[in-house]
Amino acid sequence: MRVLRMMIIGILISLSSSYTLVTLSLISNHGMASGPELLEQIIIAAILGTVIGILSLIFEIERLLFSIQLILHFIAVTLCVMIAGYFGRWFEHGGIMYVLVSEIIIYFIVWCVLYVLQKSDIEKINHVIQKRKE
Repeated sequence: MRVLRMMIIGILISLSSSYTLVTLSLISNHGMASGPELLEQIIIAAILGTVIGILSLIFEIERLLFSIQLILHFIAVTLCVMIAGYFGRWFEHGGIMYVLVSEIIIYFIVWCVLYVLQKSDIEKINHVIQKRKE
């Protein structure tokens, strides 16, 4: 169940990020995309999100330090983004640096959101524990 949850979260993040980046790319280049091109990008984003979601299970390995988990995850995600970028022809539009900077920004935003959500969960758990002590 955990794997499915991570895959779904990965797909949702990837699709929303992809939609935003494709829109920004089309606007900045005064371009247009056909239906088949958009469908191809959706499929690539969904596959990428699924793989990244599965890769996120690395954070379940308690033997590894969090910093090592984060570095391994980031390297694996970057490799996946480069492969997806090749098949999606992302480098033709903005270059490899545009793709890497976009990945870093998305990675940072996702981690900030996850941090806030985790902090909220921890506060709720602590509140329940405090109630039980009383």
